[in-house]
Amino acid sequence: MTYVRLVPGTETRRIQTTWNPGADIVESKDGFALTLDVPGIAKEAINVKVHEGILTVSGTRKRSEIEDEKLFRYYERPDGSFSRSFRLPDFIDSDSIKASYENGVLKLEVQKKEEAKPHTITIK
Repeated sequence: MTYVRLVPGTETRRIQTTWNPGADIVESKDGFALTLDVPGIAKEAINVKVHEGILTVSGTRKRSEIEDEKLFRYYERPDGSFSRSFRLPDFIDSDSIKASYENGVLKLEVQKKEEAKPHTITIK
């Protein structure tokens, strides 16, 4: 996380650390739903890619700086870049991944390949 530690009358210090948005993963019979919390990030600043079985979500949140140096500032919401990666099982159809973004929440729908979906076997 990035934060500013400021004591009145001293200089502002910015400390950069890694931050990751929270993620939920829910499996269904047809696939997985991944939900990531990325509030304050424009949709255009988020990248979703799949390469060699790894799904990676990355992006950048920028903070607007106040020009007046006389004001006290304290930041708890992280800014800067983030990256989350998820290894996809072999039974995932990576070409069918769908992404949507609304109210600071990124939703990814990851479908299982047809042969990996549960099915009933008829006994003869």
